[in-house]
Amino acid sequence: MRFILILVALLALAFGGWWFWGSRAVDARLAELTQELRVAGWQVDYATDGTEGFPYRFDLDLRELSLVSPDGVFGWQSPRLRVVAQSYQPNRLILAADETHRVSIPGQDLDITVAGPRASGAVEIGETLPLTEFTAEAGDLAVASSQGWETRVASLLAALRASGGVNGYDAYAKATDVAVPQMWRAAWDPSGRLPTEIAALTLDAELGFDAPLTLSGAPSRIESIELSDLSLDWGPVRARGNGALQVGADGVPEGEVVLEITGWETLLDLAAQARVPLAESSLLRGALGTMAQGDVLSAPITFANGMMRLGFIPLGPAPLLR
Repeated sequence: MRFILILVALLALAFGGWWFWGSRAVDARLAELTQELRVAGWQVDYATDGTEGFPYRFDLDLRELSLVSPDGVFGWQSPRLRVVAQSYQPNRLILAADETHRVSIPGQDLDITVAGPRASGAVEIGETLPLTEFTAEAGDLAVASSQGWETRVASLLAALRASGGVNGYDAYAKATDVAVPQMWRAAWDPSGRLPTEIAALTLDAELGFDAPLTLSGAPSRIESIELSDLSLDWGPVRARGNGALQVGADGVPEGEVVLEITGWETLLDLAAQARVPLAESSLLRGALGTMAQGDVLSAPITFANGMMRLGFIPLGPAPLLR
């Protein structure tokens, strides 16, 4: 009996010692990450009492968070972010965010409220903490822009998981019942031909990077996108896309994405009513009509030399992905 009591006491001491060592490691890693961001030019501010949760959890509570990019264009502010890991499984993280956020993007600020935001993920234990998986969910998300527009999203799911390829990740995202801002509908669809909500937006792709995604160290850069599903369900308009893109060192994509669009004439009519020059072209309408099979248009979008084209029709500059 005495032997058992001694053994239990030793195990308790060892477990407690592990927690104290781990909590100090978490605090040190947070300080290192903060310093890395500040050296890179980020403005980083928060308050914390350090790691708590003895003895079963590593519980890190960050308050009055503020992040601003080096150029001052992007930013994020939130009252609280809590990161929790079980002491017996420290590589699996649970994130509990506040329900209010302010995000700054070029030209405007977005005030965001969301019900029950939650996220979880896992990393490999190591110096840079490579990410192996991440999932985030939220419901009843509302966005109000400083430019006057508002939108709501009934549900949002995003997931990322390391795949079998070198530095490859499976990415999935879906949003449901996305409210189209009233000021956009007034400009693009004053007659109300499309529903006020987009029923679903879906992305399913495999992303390739030049290095693993990590929580520390130099940021990874995207090199390839294998798009298996890019879909839109919006009343009479439905679109499905797939394709492959390679991303150059300058961030310019090269490749092709094929879209199958049902109700394409509705979109073209609305764009023409909004006086989009390309949509007003009879040449474009005629070319699309010859490519369509009834109400379904198969549209191969080619990305080459920094431009996007639909067949021989120029669509404009390709977006930069870095």
